[in-house]
Amino acid sequence: MAENILILAPAPFDATPPDHGMLLKTLRERRFIADTLEINGALHYHPGEAFMTLITFLGCSPMIATGGKHNGEQSCHIAIEGPSAEPHFLAGDNLKIPRCPYCGHRYDDWQAVVNAWRAAPYAKMTCAECGETLSATQLRWRKCAGFGRLFIKVWGIFESEAVPSPNLLSLLESCSGTEWQHFYIRHN
Repeated sequence: MAENILILAPAPFDATPPDHGMLLKTLRERRFIADTLEINGALHYHPGEAFMTLITFLGCSPMIATGGKHNGEQSCHIAIEGPSAEPHFLAGDNLKIPRCPYCGHRYDDWQAVVNAWRAAPYAKMTCAECGETLSATQLRWRKCAGFGRLFIKVWGIFESEAVPSPNLLSLLESCSGTEWQHFYIRHN
């Protein structure tokens, strides 16, 4: 079965992530997360009472399995990965070809761009079409890939089905001292 995941991460990619314990405490206090559950040996969280107000669902009738007998990977649950010492690149099977933010040049060989970034995350590249100097993190990944040292993963959210509310983004910013971004990945 496919995994559909909404991911939140501090922006920019190299921002100092919030303290893991403080982030968990804040998310619990604000009722974004609730009780823990274990999935494949990893600690995850059930959505809290305020989850549906901190995530804005788009469309007229979203279907979200938040617990009960739907306790597996397809139900809505949350995990926090990180912080890690080095930034990571996350993408899924829904990845769209990234483009230059200046001229729209397609980076069909995006894997080589990501591999170069992994080898030197602060190195710049030059767009072959417009000549602008930029980083792989500046490409337009169109909300289907991202970079970071800490990720909040919300399973059970289809691409563009929901977005973090301004209240959630404000909460995360106050906890971390930096803005946050979101994107979606799907694993078939």
